Amino acid sequence: MDSGLSTRATETLNQLLPKAAAVAPPKNYDPATAVDLSSAQNDVLRPELLEFFKTTVEDELTEEAFALPDPNGGDLSLRRALSSFFNSYFSPIHAVKPDHLVLTARATDAIENVIHAVCDDGDSVIVPGPYWYGFEPILKSRANVNIIVARPPTYQNYDNYLLPSLQAAYDFSAEKSRIKAVLICNPHNPLSRCYPRRSLIECMEFCQERGLHLISDEIYALSTLTDAPDDSPSFVSALALTEPLVPEGAVKIDPSRVHVVWSASKLFGSSGLRVGCVVSQQNPQLISALALLTAHHTNNIASLYLSSLLAWSQLPILLALNSERLTESFRLLASALQEWDIPFITPTDGIFLFAKLAKHARSVDDEADFYDRLAEHGVRVGPGRFYKGVETDFGWARIRFSVPTQVMNSALERISAFLAMEA
Repeated sequence: MDSGLSTRATETLNQLLPKAAAVAPPKNYDPATAVDLSSAQNDVLRPELLEFFKTTVEDELTEEAFALPDPNGGDLSLRRALSSFFNSYFSPIHAVKPDHLVLTARATDAIENVIHAVCDDGDSVIVPGPYWYGFEPILKSRANVNIIVARPPTYQNYDNYLLPSLQAAYDFSAEKSRIKAVLICNPHNPLSRCYPRRSLIECMEFCQERGLHLISDEIYALSTLTDAPDDSPSFVSALALTEPLVPEGAVKIDPSRVHVVWSASKLFGSSGLRVGCVVSQQNPQLISALALLTAHHTNNIASLYLSSLLAWSQLPILLALNSERLTESFRLLASALQEWDIPFITPTDGIFLFAKLAKHARSVDDEADFYDRLAEHGVRVGPGRFYKGVETDFGWARIRFSVPTQVMNSALERISAFLAMEA
C-alpha cells in the first residue's frame, strides 16, 4: 500500500527507525515492574516541584497563558528570570540580558536550531566522545549535518585529552572546510564531570584558530555532588571565558561564536515540560535567526512555572536539596560497585555514573547480551556502545542515580542477584 509519504519523510524514517530499534529494550523487558536507570531524568525533587507547580498555576495563571507565546525570542518574563539566574550562578564576564536569550522547547531543540543556523547541508560538527547518542539521528535527519567523533584514548582523566582528540578529529577529516562547530557537554554526559578551565580555554583557542563555533551544552550545571573530591574541576561556564585578553585569562576568542545551551529538564527534574534556551551574547543576527526558527516552540504554562521557580526565594535551598539527594543515591550506587569490584568513573556534577558493569565483556555482542539479560532481570541501564567512547573498551554503561534512595536500593538488590547468577 502506498503510504503517501514524501521522499524526505521516508529517508528520515529510514535513518531514525534503525536507531530506535537499536536502543529499544529486549522483548522480555517489562517496563511496569523494572527499574529504569537508563534515562536522563532527575526524579529526586519531584514531590517539591509538583507542589510548587500546583501553587504557581493556582496563584499566578491568567488568561494570557492561553494566547500565543511571544515570537521574539519567547516569553519576556522567563527570559528576564533566566538572565538573572545565569548572572547569579554561571559567573558570566558580561551580564546576560534578555535579548541575549531565545527560548526553545528543550536543550536538544536548542542544539538543533543553533547547528541549523551555523551549518549548511552536509557540513560537519565535531563532538568529543563519549557523548549522548540521542541527538545524533535528529541532527543528521533534520539539520542534515555530519558528526565527527573526537574519541579519547581512555575514560580515566578523559578531560586531559580534549584538545588532542579535537586536533586528531580535525586533522584526519577529509573536508576540513566543511567543519563549522564543536559541540561539548559540560558538565559531561555520560561521565558526569566538569572540564577543567584549562581544557575549556584550549578548546576555545582551537575553535578560534579555525573559525569554528563553540556550542557548550551546560544542561547539567549546578547538579553538584556534595562529596566530590577536593581536586575535582569545578563547573566553569563558557559565559565566564569569552572576554579577550583578560588576565587569568579567559581567552582571545570571538564571542559571537560562543553559544551556551541550557534547559530546566535535569536540574529541576522537568523533562516533560520541554523548556530550554540558547544564550549568545554578541551575535544578534544568530539570536534573530533562532527567534524565527523557534517561534512558538515553548508553551506559556511551562514558561510561567519556570520563571516563578527561578524567582523563588527558596531556590538556593532547592538547589542544595537536589545536590543532597543526588549524593545520597550516588553513595549507595558507588558503595555497591566497590563491593562488586566494578570499575567506574567517579562523578562530581550530574546525574549519572559510568561503570564497567559488564567487566568481562570482550566484544560488542558480549556487552549487548549482558545488558539485555540485566534488563530482563528488572534493571535497565544505558549500554556503553551507544556513547561513541573508547574503541575496543567494552562493558561500560551509563547508570543514573537521580532516583529516590528506595528506588536505588531496589535496583541494587536486583543487580546484585543478577551478578551472583553470572558468577
